[in-house]
Amino acid sequence: MLSHFKITVLSENRVNNPKLIAEQGLSLFIETPHGNVLFDSGQMKAVVHNARQLKIDLKSLHFIFLSHGHYDHTGGLRYLAREHSPLEVYCHPNLFNKKYRMINDERVDIGVPWEKSELEDLGVTFHLKTHPKEILPDVWISGEIPRLTDYEYIDDTYQERILESYIHDELHDDMALILNTFKGLVILLGCGHSGPINTIKHAMRVLDQTKVYAVIGGMHLHRCPDEKIEKIVYHLRELDPEILIPLHCTGFRAVNLMFNLFKERVLLFNVGDYFELR
Repeated sequence: MLSHFKITVLSENRVNNPKLIAEQGLSLFIETPHGNVLFDSGQMKAVVHNARQLKIDLKSLHFIFLSHGHYDHTGGLRYLAREHSPLEVYCHPNLFNKKYRMINDERVDIGVPWEKSELEDLGVTFHLKTHPKEILPDVWISGEIPRLTDYEYIDDTYQERILESYIHDELHDDMALILNTFKGLVILLGCGHSGPINTIKHAMRVLDQTKVYAVIGGMHLHRCPDEKIEKIVYHLRELDPEILIPLHCTGFRAVNLMFNLFKERVLLFNVGDYFELR
C-alpha cells in the first residue's frame, strides 16, 4: 500500500493564482514513491503552462492515463507530446471513437481532437486496456466499470458514429484511476460517466478493499435532475469517504449538497492546489 502520494491539479475550470490558467478540462499530476502518473491531459495548453509555473517536471512521467475520449480530457495530449515525448498512455480501445453530443438540436463533436496516428507520429505509445491493471505498484486503472445502479445513467444526448449511423454512446471507455493507500482507496474520476457510485464500488471490488479514503475529480452532475444528484450524494454518504474533492463537471448543486452532508470533508480545489498523504 502507498505510504504517501501527492496529487496536484494542473487543469481545472477554476483558478485563483494569476500566474496559472484555467480551462474547461481536467488534469491531475500524481506523485508516488514508485513513479509519477498524469491523469488526463486537459483541453489545450494549460497542463504544459501550469506545470512550468509550478515547477513540475513532466519529463518525470512514467505514464499518462486518459479516463475517456472527450476533448476536455484528451486535447492537451498533443501539446504534451510536442514538448515531452516519448509518452506512454493507458486508455480504453474506444477512446478514439467519433463522439458527439446533441446540444440545442445540433450535433457537436466532443471527441478526441487529434487523430491517433498524428499523436503516434509525435512519439505517443497507446496501451489499450479494458480490464483492471496495476500500472505502478498500488496504482491501478479500473478497466470498464459495470453499470449496476438504476439512477446513474448516460443521457441520450451522447452519441457516437458507427460507420454512417449515430447511436447512443454508452461511454464504455469511461475508466477511473485507483490508488491503494494505507488509509484506504483514493479514487480519481475524469467525469464519472459510469456513475460515481458504480465507479467507487467497482474499485472496492477490484482491490478487495472496504475503506474509501478519498474521491477526487469530476462527477458530471452539473446538468442532472435534482433527484439523480440526491440519490448519488446520499449513496456516497453511505460509502463514507474521508475526503471529497469535487472538480470540473460536478456542478454547484451537487457540491452544495455534498457540503451540507460531509461538511469539512469537502475540499474545493482550483488549478495549482494539491492533496497529499504523508
